[in-house]
Amino acid sequence: MKNYLILILMSALLFIGCTTPMQTSVTVRENVAAAPAAGQTEETYQVFYDELTPYGRWINYPAYGYVWVPNVAAGFQPYSTNGHWVYSSSGWTWVSNYNWGWAAFHYGRWFFEDGYGWVWVPGHEWAPAWVTWGHYNGYYGWAPLGVKINIGDAWTPPAHYWSFVPQEHMTKPNVENYVVDRNTNVNIVKNVTIINNHNTTIINNNTTVINNNRNTTVYNMGPRADEVEKVTNTHIAPVTIAEHPKPAPSTVTNNTINMYRPKVMQEQRQQQLPNNKPAPKAAEPYKQRKQP
Repeated sequence: MKNYLILILMSALLFIGCTTPMQTSVTVRENVAAAPAAGQTEETYQVFYDELTPYGRWINYPAYGYVWVPNVAAGFQPYSTNGHWVYSSSGWTWVSNYNWGWAAFHYGRWFFEDGYGWVWVPGHEWAPAWVTWGHYNGYYGWAPLGVKINIGDAWTPPAHYWSFVPQEHMTKPNVENYVVDRNTNVNIVKNVTIINNHNTTIINNNTTVINNNRNTTVYNMGPRADEVEKVTNTHIAPVTIAEHPKPAPSTVTNNTINMYRPKVMQEQRQQQLPNNKPAPKAAEPYKQRKQP
């Protein structure tokens, strides 16, 4: 009997040892959100619909469902206007001064459309920034990662998506003041070709997209900290990201980024909810801009 119990115990341990790595692998490769930590509430997109409504308008977009257009001044550019880069243990993290920045720069993706400007599509995965990184002739550059584009895909960001700054100014708190005139981006990234080559991607043999990923290709960590240290002549130590309990602008104090980053339910699961499926209280119908 004793030997029989030992055999059962060993079988159970073997089963656990075999199944756990498989679950982890599937979670990463399929981008399935992990279960929320103990005591952490899992939110739906309703948190975005409710919290961002005061700062913009929701559009019922045919291809993507509900998308959001912020109320911002002309010239707004995601990951450039009213914020700055800080290096954390997760990589280069965009710290936004907007009240809604905790959502639109760390979940989902941006795209540009004439007649609407920059439009945000909600997503359930958090990242320090959903951008493509690159450098060119003494400049660092980044561009919002397109909708349904994965790191490593053969995708070329349009020229006006990019923000380029002299490398020595990348860590400045007023980084937008150093962004190169985007009218010149056509020349900088002209005939851009992205070649996926593991961790290094070449653009047109002159511009290099930095693909320094964290464990997998879920998101791009950006330039190596030691490289930025050399060009900025400053020591860069990773700051800690602390969980803020409610929506608020992100702040950096005492080497800590205070940021609201809730666990968000996968969209497919949200659509399977029996009642009260997430939706904005008011959404405008999409109106395609008439071509001349």
